[in-house]
Amino acid sequence: MARFVKRNWMWMVMAVTVAVAGPLLARTNGEGARQRSLETLTEVMDLVQKQSPEPPAPRQLTHATIQGMLHTLDPHSNYMDESEFRLLREEQKGSFFGIGAIIQQHDQGIAIISPMKGGPAERLGVRSGDIIKEIDGANTEGMSSNAALQKLRGEKGTLVEIAVQRTGVPDLLRFSIPRAEVPTNSVYYSFMLNPTTGFILIKDFGETTSEEFEKAVTTLKKQGMKQLILDLRQNGGGVLDAAIGICRQLLGPDQLIVSQKGRDGRDENQTRTSKGAQLDPFPLVILINRGSASASEIVTGAVQDHDRGLVVGQTSWGKGLVQSVVTINRSRGLLLTTARYYTPSGRSIQRDYSHGLDDYYNPEDEKDTKPQGPAFKTDLGRTVYGGGGINPDYSIPSVKFSDFMVNLRFRHSAFFRYAVHEKEHFGIRPGQHADEIVMARFRAWALEQKLTISDQEWEANLAAMQEQLSIEMQNVAFGIEAGFKIQCEKDPAILRAMEVMPEAEALLHKKQLTTRATPTTAATLR
Repeated sequence: MARFVKRNWMWMVMAVTVAVAGPLLARTNGEGARQRSLETLTEVMDLVQKQSPEPPAPRQLTHATIQGMLHTLDPHSNYMDESEFRLLREEQKGSFFGIGAIIQQHDQGIAIISPMKGGPAERLGVRSGDIIKEIDGANTEGMSSNAALQKLRGEKGTLVEIAVQRTGVPDLLRFSIPRAEVPTNSVYYSFMLNPTTGFILIKDFGETTSEEFEKAVTTLKKQGMKQLILDLRQNGGGVLDAAIGICRQLLGPDQLIVSQKGRDGRDENQTRTSKGAQLDPFPLVILINRGSASASEIVTGAVQDHDRGLVVGQTSWGKGLVQSVVTINRSRGLLLTTARYYTPSGRSIQRDYSHGLDDYYNPEDEKDTKPQGPAFKTDLGRTVYGGGGINPDYSIPSVKFSDFMVNLRFRHSAFFRYAVHEKEHFGIRPGQHADEIVMARFRAWALEQKLTISDQEWEANLAAMQEQLSIEMQNVAFGIEAGFKIQCEKDPAILRAMEVMPEAEALLHKKQLTTRATPTTAATLR
């Protein structure tokens, strides 16, 4: 079905097990204090139901009560209703049933960013730039991407009726689309940046991620890859085993990947690579930012601590808590924090949440600051820090749009809308950038749309507008990977990764020498 561009909840999860709730809850019975608390809770809920001017539905009250209880524990323990739990399982399994299109909220409805190649929507003629005005008769104006996603997904083979508005067509076009299986590949992009540098972007960690990564690396090597940039930016995590599977492909034999300790600090569980594992010796740079969390931090922390590669970007989120997934009545789920994890050097990278959830979810300062946590040493003696995310080896500032660009790009969807116009009226070539002619047409179109752009704003933002328009033109004409390749050409993190790749190669070589050296020699190298 439809994927929406930004996921808000996936980062919360690092699933390690699935169980049934009954035995877990049964072990707590028989405690007097807890029984009295339950009686108090029941009494309060009964009073609310009887005396509140607008009594909530019992289901709503139960959901809020459970969430309130869980949020007193930590920011990541969470209760999921049927729809939320279904979305989680679909993401983890790597497939779902829907129409096969990437969507995004639009001021006039839900925009089709790109139909997935071979998907039901593309086969029936849905195009990039179409605006979904109705889903099964429901008007989509003001509808969020997540709400649209809920409506577009469903059981395999069932029909969903959509009505779309298309540029140049006066009447709505109506489609009856049978839902079909749509893969949600974790490896979102995999291609060569230049003849020797491969690029892989992993958007989240699901049950198939490790296999997808292995296939991507194999394919890139056949295309000449000698070094790799692994992009984990905005990757909020997912299944723990997927992160472990990737580490086992990158690290050497019998190396520690991650340690887990229960809440009381005991019952430590260590996960290592196999003793017969072979290090795949290509230089590696990992990209992270504030949106990199959980399983992303496990991979990054293991690579950094073992000096397997370098890290470029901004400090990661800082999620060092592990949740177990407990199934309740087969259709709902409980994410319960059961352990903390530690990187191979012993770092806990969990960010402080003692000042409240608002500060935790919306940190005031998203720029990199000097590390505040305790210091640790990597295998080769480099200093790394715990206590608040993974600090990159090379920090770069996050890219910020001007208010003018935010207004054009997000409030008016101007670049996307004009790219559709350019495609319909002038055509778009593969790899085409927005040149002076295209920009002149764009400014004339913006004037027709009553989008006021002063001469000063035009000059100050010309380069940024050209880049965004070039990206959107490729998106609507050839799919989002084509647009992303245009974006890579000027991406500061990717450019910085290319600059430090020789250092990543030297680090890998030094690590290999140390691994083969005697203990005395190793001490000298450190």
